Amino acid sequence: MKSDTVFSTSSLQAYLSLVFLGGIALALSIQPSTRIAALRASDVSYPPGLFHISLVFFFGVFAINRGAVLAANTPARLSHTKLILRFLEHIAYGLLLFSPYLLFSRSLVSSGTISLIALVLYVVVSSLFFCLGSLRLEQRSDHWKQGAFLLRYGSFFAFNLVPFGVGFSHPSLSFFLSASPVGFASRLIGGASALEVLTGFLVPILGILWLLTRRQRFDRRPHAV
Repeated sequence: MKSDTVFSTSSLQAYLSLVFLGGIALALSIQPSTRIAALRASDVSYPPGLFHISLVFFFGVFAINRGAVLAANTPARLSHTKLILRFLEHIAYGLLLFSPYLLFSRSLVSSGTISLIALVLYVVVSSLFFCLGSLRLEQRSDHWKQGAFLLRYGSFFAFNLVPFGVGFSHPSLSFFLSASPVGFASRLIGGASALEVLTGFLVPILGILWLLTRRQRFDRRPHAV
């Protein structure tokens, strides 16, 4: 079975890691009762929104992995529609496995069901962006004759941490938090404004459109006269 199919060994390993790490994040997000908390030797506690932030982060790492795998098994001339559908197949199956976690996590936050639905939609959009970005970097690495592992994951961490750090550096720059996937998740669960939600979705959507345009130009370049 090809490694880019949903039920291949490579995919099942990625899904198992996704579910295992998500389960840990969910367990840490569950708040102990007062009596149990009094018996705990440690005063360390975790915010209830930890699971939702981890959800976005873990799916981003998962998308980077799937994008690299599919790059080795995807024809260069595959249409944009078929490519996106192939990525969405993997993302949708991952979310299906996560659905019990998501349903339970609704009880951990007070921002409402709409915020949770918006977060799931954001996971789909941002994961698609990271899949395409990973695919693009992997294809370019073949052109440069060098690996793209560090570049893929380095870019992913920078995309999360740089806007997050800028947003926290000064109150006037707090809108930059929405440009970071983990920052947007924290704002959305905490009660984001309409502008923050718009910014959060706009960044990966524009990134998707840009990557699809660049892919089209890259595919045509060898055939230019």
